[in-house]
Amino acid sequence: MKEMPEVDVSINTVGEQRLIFPCLESLYKTHKGKINTFITLDCVPEKIARKIKSRFFNANIIKEENKSFAEKHNYVMEKTHNKYILILSDDVKILGNALSKLIEYMENHPNVGMVNPRLLNKDLSLQQCTYSYPDLFKASLHFFGIRELIPFNKVTYKLASLFYKKGESRFWNHDKTCEVDNVKGVFMLVRRKAIEEVGLMDEVTSVYGEETEWQYRFNKKGWKIIFYPGAEVIHYGQQTNKKQPSTIREGEIKGTLNFFKKHKPPFQYLLLRFIIVTSSFLKCLFYLIIFKKDLASSQLKNINSALYPERFLKGKRIFY
Repeated sequence: MKEMPEVDVSINTVGEQRLIFPCLESLYKTHKGKINTFITLDCVPEKIARKIKSRFFNANIIKEENKSFAEKHNYVMEKTHNKYILILSDDVKILGNALSKLIEYMENHPNVGMVNPRLLNKDLSLQQCTYSYPDLFKASLHFFGIRELIPFNKVTYKLASLFYKKGESRFWNHDKTCEVDNVKGVFMLVRRKAIEEVGLMDEVTSVYGEETEWQYRFNKKGWKIIFYPGAEVIHYGQQTNKKQPSTIREGEIKGTLNFFKKHKPPFQYLLLRFIIVTSSFLKCLFYLIIFKKDLASSQLKNINSALYPERFLKGKRIFY
C-alpha cells in the first residue's frame, strides 16, 4: 500500500478550550498519516498556551497578535513545504478518517487544487458550504440584508436547480462529489503546487472574504476545487460572528471590494461601491433611530471603505 504523504496543518486560535482541544484531538486521533501542525495563537493566555503544548507536544506554536486570518495562514504556507497543506478552523471536529479520504482523493486527481469535505452542524444536520462567485445581484441581496431571509427548503432548492448546477449555490443537498466555484474556508485541503502557481491569500481584511478571491484564482489557473461528501466534519460555526458582527461585515465588504476591483469590469466595481454606500447609509439611519450608536458607527466605517477603498488596500499584500 502506498504511503500517505505528510501534510502540513495551519490552525488559528484565540485559545477557547471548548474549541481548540476537541479540534486537535480529532485531528490526531482520526488521521494515521504524518502531520506537521502549526498553531497560531492570538492573544491566548500563557496558561492555555502551555496546556496546548503539553498535550500536543509535536505541534509548532506561533504567537501572533492582531494579525489577519490571511496573514497567519500565509506565514505558515511560506514556512512549510509538504505536498499538501490543510487550512483548518479551530471550531471544526474531524469525523472518521475524513482527512485521509481527502488526501487519497487528491492523490488520485492531480488536476484538483483544493478539496473540501461535507460540513455538518453540531446536531449533525447539513451545513451549506458551497457558493458561486460574487456578482452585483448577489451582492445587493447580501448587503441589503435580503440574502439572510431566504430559507433553505424544497422550494428554494427547486428554484435554485433551475438556474444553478449542483455545487454552484448553497441550495442543494450536498450529496454529490462535484466541482464547485468556491467553498467555506474552514477546512481547505490545498495542493502545494497549486499555491505556487496561484499565490497566497490577499491580506486585505482581518477576517472573511479572503478565501473567495483566492479560490477564484485557482479556477483562473485551471485548478479544480472539489466538494467531496465522502468525508465529513462538524463545524460549530459563527463563534467569531457572535462576538464581532461588525468586524465580520467590515471584512466581507473589504473582501468583496477587493474581488470586484481585481476581477470585474470598472463599471461593476463602481456600482458595487454605490450599493455598499446606499445599504450602509440606510442601516446607519435605522440604528440612529433606535439609539444604537455603536452599530451606526460601524455602518459609517463601511461607507468609508466603499468611498475610499485605496485607504484600506494601501500597503497590503495582494497577489495576482
